[in-house]
Amino acid sequence: MEMTYVCSPLSAPTRAERLANAAKATTYMIWAEKEFGGRAVAPHAYLPYLLDDSVPEQRALALDFGLKLLGMCSRLVAFGDRLSAGMKKEIEVAHEKGIPVFYRTGICAESRPAVKRTQVIVGRPINGITLNGLEYLQDEDGVPICFEDRDAAQKYLREHGVTDVEMEDMEFRESNGICRFCGSPLFPSDIEGYTYQCFQCDEDFYSIEQSPLSNSLNAEVNG
Repeated sequence: MEMTYVCSPLSAPTRAERLANAAKATTYMIWAEKEFGGRAVAPHAYLPYLLDDSVPEQRALALDFGLKLLGMCSRLVAFGDRLSAGMKKEIEVAHEKGIPVFYRTGICAESRPAVKRTQVIVGRPINGITLNGLEYLQDEDGVPICFEDRDAAQKYLREHGVTDVEMEDMEFRESNGICRFCGSPLFPSDIEGYTYQCFQCDEDFYSIEQSPLSNSLNAEVNG
C-alpha cells in the first residue's frame, strides 16, 4: 500500500498549542487519504503525546523518526499556513530522495518557486489555421517556455529570427495563477469549459480546482 507523508507545522510556544497542531495533522491525514488513496502518515500527529518538542534531544529523535518514515513514502504533502524549520528539512530530504512534493491549503509562498503573474508563453495557430488551436514555443524538453513578460518574449523571438510582422499572428498569453499541485504557472486553458492549464502537470482544471489557492499565492508572491 502506498503511503503519503503529511508535512505540517508543529512547533509552538506552549504544549497546548503543539497538541492543537498535532490535531490538525490528523485532519490533514484524512484529507491526504481522500485525495491520494492508500495510507497517509503524520508522525507529528502522535509523537507530541510521547515526546516534548521543546526538549532538543526529544525533538531530534522525533525528526529522525519522521525522516526515516518519509523514506518509505511515495509522496510528501505539505499543509498549513507557514513553513516551519522541521517542514523545510522534510521537504529538502524529499527533494534529495526524489520524492514528489505537493502543497495544499495556504502553504506560504516561500515554499514555492517565485512565479510572477505576468509570465508569458507564446502560441500560434497550428498550421496557420485558427480553428486548429495553438501550438506553443517550447524548450528542448517539449515544455512551453515561460518569459517574464511580453517584452522578454518578443526580444527572444527577434533574436531567433522572428519578424514583428510574423509576431502579429502570434498570441502572447499571460499566466493566471500558480498550480496548487506542482507550483508551476497556470495559463488560460485551450479547452472549452476549463479555466486553467498546467503544462508541467499536463492537465486542465476547472476554476474551482485552482482559483482560491492560486489567487492567494499570486497575492503573496507579488506582495
